[in-house]
Amino acid sequence: MQFSKGFIRKVADATNLVDLISEHGITLKRAGTNYKGLCPFHAEKTPSFNVNPLRGFFHCFGCNTSGDAIKFLIQYDRLSFSEAIEELSKRAGIPLEIESGSSRRANPDEDKGLRCLREAAAFYCEKLASPEGNFAVKYLGQRMVPENMWEQFQLGVSPDEWQGALNHLQQNKISVPDLLRTGLVKLSEKSGRHYDTFRGRLMFPIRDLRGRCIGFGARAIKSEDKPKYLNSPETSYYQKSQVLYGLYEGLSSIRKLRRLIFVEGYLDVIRLHENGFTDSVAPCGTALTPEHLKIARKYANTVVLLFDGDSAGKNAALRHAHLLLPHALESYIITLPEGDDPDTFLLKHGKTGFEELLERKVPALDYLVQQTIRKYPDSIQGRMQGLEELLPTLNEISDPKRRQISLMAIGERMKISADILAKELKRKANKNLFNKDKNVTLNRLSNNPNISQDEQWLLQSLLRKGELWPLVREHLYPEEFQTPQFKQLFAKLLQLPDAAFQAFDPLKLEQSDPELFQSVMLLLAEEIPSHDFGLSLKRIKERNLEINFQESILSSNSNEERAQAGLKRRKEEEKLKKIKQIFDNILTL
Repeated sequence: MQFSKGFIRKVADATNLVDLISEHGITLKRAGTNYKGLCPFHAEKTPSFNVNPLRGFFHCFGCNTSGDAIKFLIQYDRLSFSEAIEELSKRAGIPLEIESGSSRRANPDEDKGLRCLREAAAFYCEKLASPEGNFAVKYLGQRMVPENMWEQFQLGVSPDEWQGALNHLQQNKISVPDLLRTGLVKLSEKSGRHYDTFRGRLMFPIRDLRGRCIGFGARAIKSEDKPKYLNSPETSYYQKSQVLYGLYEGLSSIRKLRRLIFVEGYLDVIRLHENGFTDSVAPCGTALTPEHLKIARKYANTVVLLFDGDSAGKNAALRHAHLLLPHALESYIITLPEGDDPDTFLLKHGKTGFEELLERKVPALDYLVQQTIRKYPDSIQGRMQGLEELLPTLNEISDPKRRQISLMAIGERMKISADILAKELKRKANKNLFNKDKNVTLNRLSNNPNISQDEQWLLQSLLRKGELWPLVREHLYPEEFQTPQFKQLFAKLLQLPDAAFQAFDPLKLEQSDPELFQSVMLLLAEEIPSHDFGLSLKRIKERNLEINFQESILSSNSNEERAQAGLKRRKEEEKLKKIKQIFDNILTL
């Protein structure tokens, strides 16, 4: 399909690039006239992805990916050029203007991997309708899945043979590298031959928001086949933490209701859709993740999590309640009667029974507090233990208003005053911040090849062994430190009187010198290995002697000057042996 340059430009100009990128779940924050966020095209922790809304252009300074709205859809949604133009024109409400002579069916730039997955899904559907699929048809009959649901979810079956899909797809001119890239075949290390990933299984195509197959879930039918469920491996098309099964099929209902019902399995989703609950979705072969909830926020204001009634289901409900609380969603938990899952519950009680169950949903915050309280004794101490478990989750709520409202609700349910709660939350936040800063600093020091380990150990020992300080003042000077932060710290410590180190209390520095206090606490907080203090001191001085000697040699103009430099070095080395012996004697007393 071909479009004129004028039409392409008109579609691009009509697109608000910031809105388009934000709709794909990428958080952008204003930075002057531009916007910044984490790049969707490579993993990063510091935002380097920039969007210029005036020019309609994006660029990542981390991976150098750049382009306009069309390029974004091609790379992020894996659309062809033609599909990207169609999508943007539809989004902007601009009728398509196809150049005369262009075939609407022609799509030479279709992604090869997506074509491969599409052909595989069609192949599996054909097999379900053939005699080879009778064993899967029998299973679907036993599970009472009606045929209209087979069609709606494009169910299929993989042949119970090693190379059934491989041979078929190769006959359709699909290459082995493309099959490997999509996870449909694997390579045997023993024989060096390729074989089908899915064999003799009921196939559930997993589709993206455009309805394109991006992977598969596969259910074993024979009892001896393990595991029961096998999913496509992670590929560039399919990242299971970012996909929800049933979202494409129920998107119109979800947008209308602004609600999502989360269940655990493919057949649960199908059963709920069959009964009219088309806002039901499931994670694909993984637990619910924060990434799934980001998807939920794009389409829904309310989420309901449905869990089996057994102990595993209840534990999962509590775990997910913690996950839900930090997100700006109206969230609820439902636990089914013991022994039921959504599929069996609907078969027993039908649509009406499930509607009644939905009416009994419990707010996630209430569920979280109730289940946490039950774990501890009904006493002040027990409630404080429960509070200690809840505080980390509260700290994850970034919006201050939501955090305060949640705090008040927890206090009311746990019968703990708001003042105590606020103080505990502040204490926990400060502790977490300190630990975070401490760990970052210590990790940076530990992983930095430019710091001196001997300097770090020596300072840590001095802070623990106050009796060393009077002698250290005589034999070690700040300029002998190579690591800048250690040099600065040692210089500041030398300003304290000897008596301050006999019973060293770093807390006294918190008010008088907060910066020194933080530096000292970071060193004291880390466990140090057992080592020879005198040896560390000797190595520091030997290092400096060597540096000074080399500088003297380089700057000398005669053999006599070089000989004098060597003599000076030997004298200093003799002094150093005596200094080490002095400190060794003190440490053995």
